Amino acid sequence: MEFSGETLFKRYLSIEDLSYFSKLLKNGLSINECFDLLKTRKNDEIFSKIRKRLDQGELIEKLIGDYLPKNIRSYTLALLNSLSFSAALNLSLQFYERNEEGRKDVLSNIAYPLILLFISITSLYLFDLYGIDSIFALISSFEENIGIYKDFRILFRIIVMIVYYGTLIIFCLVILFSRPQRITLFYIFLSRHFPNSFLSIYYSEEFMSLFLICVQKGYSTKESLGILKSMSSKPIISFLAYHMDESLMEGDTLKDAAKKDYYDPSLARFIKIANYTNDFSSIIESYVFMTREKIRKRMKNYTLTIQLLTYIFIGLVVIFVYQILFMPMRAISIF
Repeated sequence: MEFSGETLFKRYLSIEDLSYFSKLLKNGLSINECFDLLKTRKNDEIFSKIRKRLDQGELIEKLIGDYLPKNIRSYTLALLNSLSFSAALNLSLQFYERNEEGRKDVLSNIAYPLILLFISITSLYLFDLYGIDSIFALISSFEENIGIYKDFRILFRIIVMIVYYGTLIIFCLVILFSRPQRITLFYIFLSRHFPNSFLSIYYSEEFMSLFLICVQKGYSTKESLGILKSMSSKPIISFLAYHMDESLMEGDTLKDAAKKDYYDPSLARFIKIANYTNDFSSIIESYVFMTREKIRKRMKNYTLTIQLLTYIFIGLVVIFVYQILFMPMRAISIF
């Protein structure tokens, strides 16, 4: 297989360029006029390639995916199935901004303590494999009684192995369930048996956030659900949109549809209030805001728990290692 320099060093349009591009298209400018206004030294080459392909008869909807960054490409390509290029780009940028907010919250609250825990356990695991045995061998040469340390070492090894391999198993399960069909099946199981679970609340909030963006852009409920159903890059969002649309087609109200097992139990209450107040957008914005706060609070509790367990475990191990490292000096002084 041959790889050209263009394939290996392919450049993409920046989110900033796409944001300006979307605003200019919304104001009625043509694609070529947008290129002329937004041209810089960094994006001129990409704009030239797009223009060349457009002149050859290709449609912007078909070629734009080759020049979009990965974090927005999946949104735009999915939305192009039901929307024009301008509308798809505008909406995908809104979805991207919302996704970035959620991703930053997860990374800032959960990722750091998990990484700290994994690095700590890995270091202790390597120390157990390559460090303790040589120290015990040295102490044994002085006939020092190390029975209690050996017993503690066995317990220490068991804990390290459980946490270390447990973390690896969880990582493998995440990869296993990352495929759309599997992650959806996992979500169905979780939402049916644990209706107030973190994932149920998290994805209900994300679903309603994206739904609200569509509604505020002027799309009807049916059109909004159709847009979200087409998002194969977001399998759970697509699943939730599909079932809500099916419930509405069967004659259920939006409130009744939200009572299904797949949604956050509190969502139906907010929709009921929205029906009474006749102010859907404001009430759903309140739901999104309150649910995000609930998610942040839960993530903070998870973070504190993980950090507390990590520090306690590391503290106990440091004391144990400290005692081991001073054993040679005690043995020499006795000798």
